[in-house]
Amino acid sequence: MPMNIFYDNKKQEWQSLVKKPLNFGKNLLPLNYENKPSGSCFHVKTINNKVGPLIGILASRANGKEFYGNRSTFIKIQDQLQKHGGISFVMTPERIDEVSVEGYFVHEGKWQKGLFPLPDIFYNRIATYHEEKSSEMRKVQEIANKNRIPIYNPHFFEKWETYKHLIENNVIKYHLPETDIFTDRKQLKSWLEDHQSLFIKPVLSNQGNGISVISKIEDKYIIKTNKWCKSFKNFDDAFAKVSENLRKRKAIIQRKVHLKEYEGNPYDFRILVQRVKDKWFMSGIGVRCAKKGGVTTHVPQGGRIIPLVEVNQEINTDLISKIAIATAHQLERSYGYLCEFSIDLGIDTNNQHWIFEVNAKPMKFDEPDIEMKALNTLIKCFYNDSGFEL
Repeated sequence: MPMNIFYDNKKQEWQSLVKKPLNFGKNLLPLNYENKPSGSCFHVKTINNKVGPLIGILASRANGKEFYGNRSTFIKIQDQLQKHGGISFVMTPERIDEVSVEGYFVHEGKWQKGLFPLPDIFYNRIATYHEEKSSEMRKVQEIANKNRIPIYNPHFFEKWETYKHLIENNVIKYHLPETDIFTDRKQLKSWLEDHQSLFIKPVLSNQGNGISVISKIEDKYIIKTNKWCKSFKNFDDAFAKVSENLRKRKAIIQRKVHLKEYEGNPYDFRILVQRVKDKWFMSGIGVRCAKKGGVTTHVPQGGRIIPLVEVNQEINTDLISKIAIATAHQLERSYGYLCEFSIDLGIDTNNQHWIFEVNAKPMKFDEPDIEMKALNTLIKCFYNDSGFEL
């Protein structure tokens, strides 16, 4: 049954108009009865003597601000939860202890600080690999494990580790371009003899950052990134430039697939995959097209969004769905409990489908229909996994 609860910022306590005992959060914080409650009002659901659900959104720390992250998405999550009954707040990893969390919520259009019980679910939107490996984040994971709190998007996917997991699947392995961990000059030279053109990708990069393409064209070696292109007459100079660009970062080497093109530029797909209860499905397919001379299709690297209808005749949605769901099951076998992820998938000139990357924390989709479906599906997952009915 829906009802309202209140947060008194001065007293830092949660209040209810109902006299009967009510609890809040995973650790069942008792609500205080108040005949005339004051402060921020929240619409929640009830199940037995518990109100909720309560969702803790993990975000990165930011200098001079409360937190760093996609605030518009965080607000949309809160709006959708309030529409049905539920609360979300944004927290940074260092603001948690064994029984409570200091976080931020939106009230009357402004972000305000509040003290919350442990949430029913953590939704991980930490923005950097470094912060995700921090001692503060390890503490969050320990508290989550101790209290059996699900963590959506538990960690970033490292490219080489993910490839090794996916190659074990009998469906997926036929859709993975040849890939290996990047080791030395001898390996690079051998791969160039076999494939002529290769991607080199840092294993812990995202949004196309740090990616380069090296090609052997006749007696020259060409290295391209999304920002520059350089030619070398000998392999040793080209290898030195590759090493300089990586800056000692661990990387993979991957055969370059010749993608289909739109208006003369290669394009690929962003496949959003989500779960509700035990069922995985595609929530949307977005199309991204590289800029002229670009090496990736990522929008932050100059790529652009094109409508799916422009290339609709080129895709086999049944096959893409089969690949996406097989990927979901394999990732769960390897990484445990998941809720959502996205796949960068391309189709070559021979209509072969290739998985280039799997992303643990999908970026916001700019297509309104995909973004709305993604949000609604996420909300359903929150309710199902917290024990509340939508």
